[in-house]
Amino acid sequence: MDRTLLLVDDEEHVSAALERLLRYDGYRILRANSARQGLEILASHEVGVVISDQRMPEMSGVEFLTRVKELYPETIRIVLSGTADFDSVKEAINQGAIYKFFSKPWDNEVLRVDVMEAFWRQELAHEKEHLLQEIQAANDQLAQVNLELAAAMESKDRQIERVAHYDALTGLPNRILFLDRLEQELARAHRDNHMVAVLSLDLDRFKQINDSYGHPVGDQLLQAVAGRLSGQVRACDTVARTAGDEFGLVLTDLKAAHDAAEVAQKLLDSFVHNPISAGDSEIFVTLSMGISIYPLDGLNTATMLKNAEAAQHQAKDEGRNNFQFYAEHMNATAWQRLNLETELRRAIEREEFTLHYQPKVDMDSARIVGMEALLRWQSPERGLVMPGEIIPLLEETGLILPVGEWVLRAACRQARAWQVAGLSNIHIAVNLSTLQFRQPDFAGLVLGILNENGLDPALGEIELELTESLLMSNAEGAIDTLNKLHGSGIRISIDDFGTGYSSLSYLKRFPISSLKIDQSFVHDLSSDRDDEAIVAAIIALGHSLGLGIIAEGVETVGQLAQLRKMGCNEMQGYLFSRPVPSAEMTYLLQKGETLNGSVGG
Repeated sequence: MDRTLLLVDDEEHVSAALERLLRYDGYRILRANSARQGLEILASHEVGVVISDQRMPEMSGVEFLTRVKELYPETIRIVLSGTADFDSVKEAINQGAIYKFFSKPWDNEVLRVDVMEAFWRQELAHEKEHLLQEIQAANDQLAQVNLELAAAMESKDRQIERVAHYDALTGLPNRILFLDRLEQELARAHRDNHMVAVLSLDLDRFKQINDSYGHPVGDQLLQAVAGRLSGQVRACDTVARTAGDEFGLVLTDLKAAHDAAEVAQKLLDSFVHNPISAGDSEIFVTLSMGISIYPLDGLNTATMLKNAEAAQHQAKDEGRNNFQFYAEHMNATAWQRLNLETELRRAIEREEFTLHYQPKVDMDSARIVGMEALLRWQSPERGLVMPGEIIPLLEETGLILPVGEWVLRAACRQARAWQVAGLSNIHIAVNLSTLQFRQPDFAGLVLGILNENGLDPALGEIELELTESLLMSNAEGAIDTLNKLHGSGIRISIDDFGTGYSSLSYLKRFPISSLKIDQSFVHDLSSDRDDEAIVAAIIALGHSLGLGIIAEGVETVGQLAQLRKMGCNEMQGYLFSRPVPSAEMTYLLQKGETLNGSVGG
């Protein structure tokens, strides 16, 4: 490496003497007679060491070397001065602007050694920087290798996941993933009081097709069947290939068993009327299907699948191209329903029913502004029974009338108790059945119960929730009843909006205060564009009619954020609170629990 030394002194004889002393040590020596000239040389040459006189016109040596440090920090800086100037350079030495200080006259050998040491120091700094750059480059290369390795491992994991959980021929979930999803849906159905259907499907006479057309055509046929099945169900449902020519379906969030029957019939129709092109042939395919319903036909994955497969075999025995519900369910239901009806009648007499309350929270204030009263049966034999297990039978037997009236009275008593406790401006929403709503002078019954409990309808402590189907079953009669209730100040909300059928012209005529977005649209709000569009349309429709919008089934922060962005007014769901007994609800109200505090932000 070329060692370049710059000598800066306004006295020619001093710089000449230094040059004579140092030239034989192998340095390339440059000279400047002022600080200005020294800076010009530094700008055009790579200088390792600078030796400068302290006393120079225009700029002192300390000032010059301080400037050199700012512009060329790797250049080593030495100052020459008289003994009397030491105080003026001491601070610069302490601050690191100057590496060495020599007083005049200097010791030649000491100066030579110190200059040589200065170059060593400068070269070591260069080598250190070079090593650091090499280390950094090696680290960057290693990081890139690690990234590539991680990406390769992730890709391999995805491949392994695909092989482990998906069918290679059709791309559908395999039996392992099918059972896993079924287990998850059963857990969710238990929590949310929904029904789940398992459909076991078998292609009729598939062996004959394979033998006649060959396995390649048989494979194409299976792929086409997989695509057609997937196209006939919702995104939230699961279609899987569980065996050679057998497929499984999981239908979620069912309101009743006949919902599964409608899907099964739609699947049968889609095959029987439309042949499948495979190879050079068009082949008509029929299906035999068995259906099991949770919780009627089983409470776990093994039982549900076993019973669906048993029903599928029965469909085969019935001549193929049909579906059958699990037979034991049909045979045992009559006795079970009779026994349950007896227990329910006894429960009314013994007052075994209770109410749980799920809060409704205002999106803007994040505070509880209301709640939905939800029926529970505290059975001595069965434990806590959810409404999904008893409401259909209550409606079928007419027991929904005394139970519904009890619910309304219990909600009014609780509203009055909270009012007396100083917890005001809270409304309780009570669900109504079609039978209740069609009672003669139903409006008078409701107003009488409110009056018995000392509640003013105009204060809004009680709100009534009705479904679209209830309203549309007798729209003109409904309008008359709703007008009487609304005229007294009672608020009306449409529950599960968007899942039934409604006429917008009637919707405009109904005296409604709010719409509740069904949780089936909220569940996949963040991932399903169709659901997002439906929710946005419901909110826009409601706001255009001056209605409040409530989203039910809100379970994630992502759903909450999206609903807020869309302008939804209130939310209800497990993200804030599950349905709770009145004592826990009282605690939440007294505590002033907020949505932000509940979800941690």
